[in-house]
Amino acid sequence: MNGLSDTLPDQPANTFPDPSPDREERLQAVLRELERRFGPWVVYRLKDARPPLGDSAISTGSLSLDLATGIGGFPRGRIAELIGPPSSGKSTLAFHFLANAQRQSGFATLVDTTHQASFEQMGRCGVNLTDLFLVVPESAHEALEVAALLVESGGLDALAIGPLAGLIGGSPRVAQATAKQVARLNAGMHASPTAVLFLTDERITPASLPVSRPLRHFASLRVHLTPLRVLLHPSGDIRGLRVQIETIKNKLAPAGRPVEVDLLRERGVHREAELIDLGLARAILEERSLGICFGLRLLGRGRARAIAALEQDPSLARELSGGLRVGGWGS
Repeated sequence: MNGLSDTLPDQPANTFPDPSPDREERLQAVLRELERRFGPWVVYRLKDARPPLGDSAISTGSLSLDLATGIGGFPRGRIAELIGPPSSGKSTLAFHFLANAQRQSGFATLVDTTHQASFEQMGRCGVNLTDLFLVVPESAHEALEVAALLVESGGLDALAIGPLAGLIGGSPRVAQATAKQVARLNAGMHASPTAVLFLTDERITPASLPVSRPLRHFASLRVHLTPLRVLLHPSGDIRGLRVQIETIKNKLAPAGRPVEVDLLRERGVHREAELIDLGLARAILEERSLGICFGLRLLGRGRARAIAALEQDPSLARELSGGLRVGGWGS
């Protein structure tokens, strides 16, 4: 045959996918370079994104939030971030997180950057103060250096830190150093069992940018808290706060819907109220003419009486909690 086709070399019938034996090796080399430049987990297979349940996370103290994260809480080996205005409940959830790590026979550390942590409130949320490691840093550099060393030790289970903005100066050199320290902390978590939780004040200032920008990049889970209303005791005293909690970034599972949680001064998360709200939302509880029912059992007429019934019968609360967990965290 004459023409252009006579001058072309023979081509294989199908050149895709690439049959080269070193194909996967080349891809892995690129992935390693991406991790070196941008940090672990910047790119990953979806099947590798969610660790095995049970070993993957430490409970937030809120069943609603645990379910919304898709993995049961704040992830081990990753950075999580709680964002919200001052007095929005960030510290309360952090204290529950530390307490739940201790209940799993784990080691927990609080990096108290404000030097104002309430030991009384920690105890109310279940923290064993005698076993808690407390760090009181004088600078953001010191706070992040201590955090990185603890994570790199491989022996820590839970670390809560923040807010850092008040410890950071405004010079470009300080900002660059802070970003590098956050990157180092993230890199050290690749093979670590530690769940790291940053508490970040929502208001963006020049001092907060050096840490807020790298955290937005490296955090696998970012959760935003919005105060909704003050909760009052019948006497008129302030009892607590109702907050909306929304997952705004989640690398490990599909983001859940926003949830609302009551945080009480005397105990932190109001678990029984949360169980009633979740049970009604998921149709495990029914509102009938007589009141709110759990199967054939009447809990009480109205939300307040149903909550009181669970507070008086912990075994019933555990049964309802178990029913809400059926189907896995992502359901």
